[in-house]
Amino acid sequence: MSEVAPPQSSSWKTILSLYLAMMAVGTGQTVVFAVLPMLGREMSLHTLTFTLPFTGLVIRPGEMAITSLSALTALVFFLFAPLWGRISDRRGRKPIIIVGLTGYALGTLLFNGVAYLGLVGALGGASLYILLIVTRAAHAALMSAAHPASSAYMVEITPVHERTKGMARLQAFNQLGSMVGPALAWFVNISFLAPLYIQATLMAVLALLVHRTLPALPVTKPKDGVASKLSFFDRRFRFYLFVGFTVFSMLGMVQQTLGFYFQDLLNLDSVKAAQLFSYSMVVSAAAMLVAQFVIVQRFNGPPETLLKAGLPFGLVGYLILANAASLPLLLAGMSLFGFGMGLTAPSYFAAASLTVDAHEQGGLAGLIGAAAGLGFVTGPLVGGFLYQLSPSYPYWCAAATMSILIVVVYLHRRPIAGSE
Repeated sequence: MSEVAPPQSSSWKTILSLYLAMMAVGTGQTVVFAVLPMLGREMSLHTLTFTLPFTGLVIRPGEMAITSLSALTALVFFLFAPLWGRISDRRGRKPIIIVGLTGYALGTLLFNGVAYLGLVGALGGASLYILLIVTRAAHAALMSAAHPASSAYMVEITPVHERTKGMARLQAFNQLGSMVGPALAWFVNISFLAPLYIQATLMAVLALLVHRTLPALPVTKPKDGVASKLSFFDRRFRFYLFVGFTVFSMLGMVQQTLGFYFQDLLNLDSVKAAQLFSYSMVVSAAAMLVAQFVIVQRFNGPPETLLKAGLPFGLVGYLILANAASLPLLLAGMSLFGFGMGLTAPSYFAAASLTVDAHEQGGLAGLIGAAAGLGFVTGPLVGGFLYQLSPSYPYWCAAATMSILIVVVYLHRRPIAGSE
């Protein structure tokens, strides 16, 4: 499948719809994080009880029943993102971006329909939980197309020496969306599902905008005519996949338990907790934007330098959260790990993108997205388990893991292609 000639530059005017699409994706990610913990409790998912057949063993997953919905979404993302990335290598970036945005809108409507039945009491228990899982899985399978295709699009239109800055701009718009997402959570005063309906509408509008305005790129063919299927264990970039998996595992652990943490630590009702937590996520996203627009855009060195600079901020942020006893400390901790993520996310992606050829960028973007998705599988599950032991344990675990990762990254000596 061939497409028209690529744009001559990555100017904002040329690819504004791409930036807006990534902004919408960021909005969708955080509005779910802000609403789901309290929405799950309103549907009484934390009170679910399962009895294993033949054994009589009773399982009460507690908050893990809620965090598992996010973990499932991330698992499906992990499975499908590499596939969509490879398809974008063969079919072009633009059509796959549209599939992801449209799929997000449709999947959200399906999930909302089931959740509504749970909120009004028409459906409950294991039946409700299973249907929520099915609709979240369908949602994730389709929406996972947008991120790898968008990232690969940005890589293709950005010169090598501007790669870190280009990815930072894309991530910055994603974080702008992350600020809007929690703001939508204020509509829980109308209904817990109102923010999600607004998000579904936004995604549908953005899919149409991308279809009408985003320039299409030509498909880059491999020199030997044979498309390569990249592996998680490829020696060229496996270190960066490990870093991404670890960082996003800790991020998922923290984000998916902070809603509970706010509610329990500050003794708030569900609506107030959702609103206050959404405000704190805006603060965290603002810190990411400062890092990406102010620091990264002025940085001209190799991306691994920014990676090393960002990780310690995350460590300090997690330590503050583990010891927080008030709203100001919670906000300070979220600001610091947000600033650290603002430096870390674009730098590790840029470093990895320098290790592969043009026709492999979609496949690599899919693997990077999958590594992050796998992190959001393990993080929320471990975080939900640790939270039941003690509310501060997820943040102590994140701090300890980040300490180890910092040592590993600083000891890593492998040179980065294109950075010398």
